[in-house]
Amino acid sequence: MDWKKVLFDLSGATASSAMEYRAADAVRALFEPYCDEIVTDALHNVLAIRHSKDKNAPTLLIDAHMDEIAMVITGVREDGFLNFDSLSGIDRRTILAAEVTVHAQNGDYYGIVSAVAPHLSTEEDRKKTPAFDTLCIDVGYSGKAAAEIFSTGDFVTLRQRPTELLGSVVTGKSFDDRASVTAILYALHELHGAELPFHVCALLSAQEEPGLRGAKVGAYRIAPQEAIAIDVCHALIPECPKERTSVMGKGPVLTYAPILDRDMTDRLLEVAKERNIPCQVEASVGTTGTNAYAIFATNYGVKTALNSIPLKYMHSAIETMDLQDMKNVDKRRCKVCNEGGNLLFIPRYATGGAQRFDELKHPSSPPSCPACRPPAGRYPRRRPPRRSSSRRPAYS
Repeated sequence: MDWKKVLFDLSGATASSAMEYRAADAVRALFEPYCDEIVTDALHNVLAIRHSKDKNAPTLLIDAHMDEIAMVITGVREDGFLNFDSLSGIDRRTILAAEVTVHAQNGDYYGIVSAVAPHLSTEEDRKKTPAFDTLCIDVGYSGKAAAEIFSTGDFVTLRQRPTELLGSVVTGKSFDDRASVTAILYALHELHGAELPFHVCALLSAQEEPGLRGAKVGAYRIAPQEAIAIDVCHALIPECPKERTSVMGKGPVLTYAPILDRDMTDRLLEVAKERNIPCQVEASVGTTGTNAYAIFATNYGVKTALNSIPLKYMHSAIETMDLQDMKNVDKRRCKVCNEGGNLLFIPRYATGGAQRFDELKHPSSPPSCPACRPPAGRYPRRRPPRRSSSRRPAYS
């Protein structure tokens, strides 16, 4: 399979938060050959599941988000220009004169973010980063025509064709986090036909950019014992401090953070060294700003690790990465699974074992409550097994 083409095709899809359905069908089609079951939930999360032959095996969740940064129309002006605001972290410094797609109810339209020519702006104006309420989108229509096509609430996404640079470096929009979606697909492709000592659920999640929402819903539904979130991190460029960035082309980045399981991260790092897979390490003092935070706090807590792809110019239309970093994210996982992955992924405290998905019980609701019963075919919550330790008290 041509993985660069897969990444470029996914990059070309337009799927802002709450519009993931525009990419969900394409993602389902890509993952379907490599999983036993695939479902899409109400938030447009895509859950691609590989079952272990051992019905009592634990579950590993691997997450990457499908949504991309976007904007929303806040009004149609009398002159035909469109007022807009950011939905999820658009960099205002890079938005001037950007090409965009406005997703109206009757179709997609080309637009340009207006920018005052330098001849007409003062030196003081050129030093400022413009606020969104001073910007607008030019779609080339008069006021009356624009009002008939566009309306408040229409979504806007960046418009950029992915391009190859030198070597294995590529640039384009929405590599955050379509590169990670491609990396997970690459892993499942490499594992095709292999027997696994655990169930694997690939969660291609929705609405990460505005608040980690899809991962929270997906992890609650699957209730995994362990999870690995795949995302992007900042790659070094001349203007950035080395201690806050990683180097593109030197492998994916494992993160140590209070919310992440240190033992899982240590083991991933060990496997990378054993297999001579290039790998970098970073530390985060906070919540990491990724779906790892939503997953680790689900249900009774999930042992979670974070693996990231170095990315330049994040949250812009020219996000830049090295394809080898993307592939090395899953070389580590594939080799582990094929050569005794249970050392890494089977939870140390899972003494009771996991039940089969369709036999799981809903622990927080009486069986007689129809509203709390999980619908047929869905994966309800699972109560973690009892465990005892001086460090980890047993559940009552």
